[in-house]
Amino acid sequence: MSRVSSFALVCVLVGVAPVFADDSVRAALGKTAPQWKALAGADGKQHSSDDYKAAKATLVVFMCNHCPCAKSYEDRFKEFTSKYAGRGVKVVAFNSDNSEDIEALKKRAESSKFNFDYLKDADQQVGKGFGAQTTPHVFVLDANRKIVFAGAFDNDKSGAKVTQHFVADAVDSVLAGTEVKVTDSNLCGCKISYAK
Repeated sequence: MSRVSSFALVCVLVGVAPVFADDSVRAALGKTAPQWKALAGADGKQHSSDDYKAAKATLVVFMCNHCPCAKSYEDRFKEFTSKYAGRGVKVVAFNSDNSEDIEALKKRAESSKFNFDYLKDADQQVGKGFGAQTTPHVFVLDANRKIVFAGAFDNDKSGAKVTQHFVADAVDSVLAGTEVKVTDSNLCGCKISYAK
């Protein structure tokens, strides 16, 4: 079975739709990341993009509470946060899902013991600004807030057979001051529905 076929099969088995890397997935690459102000966080505080301006690299994650694919990555996001915190890397997650309010985010962050900021994108402007399509959809920003990677965290939703560490490799390159070799990947997750 080809890599693309196996990717699609995994997505179907977990009840989510695959999104293959194309111009719409890559649209954010090379652009300066959108800014945001006064977004409510699961920690009870207000957050803005300025909170992360001193980071050497920033991982931006779009996720939600109910998506099987997003939930399967929660532990990996926490592990990444712990591993890279001492290297000047920040992690911030956004929830742009209209069906989940800030109270739902607080409960999820507490029960799952999130060690990263989890913010409510209530008007969906941050999600639209990044062009986020699924949960999870991750973006890596360099120190200048340029988007250098957009796609999936790694190449295996289950975590059992990961052979490509897209985000970790991109962040390592940013920290080393070298070119990010893999800048995008296929997505697998629940589609973000945007209000018109």
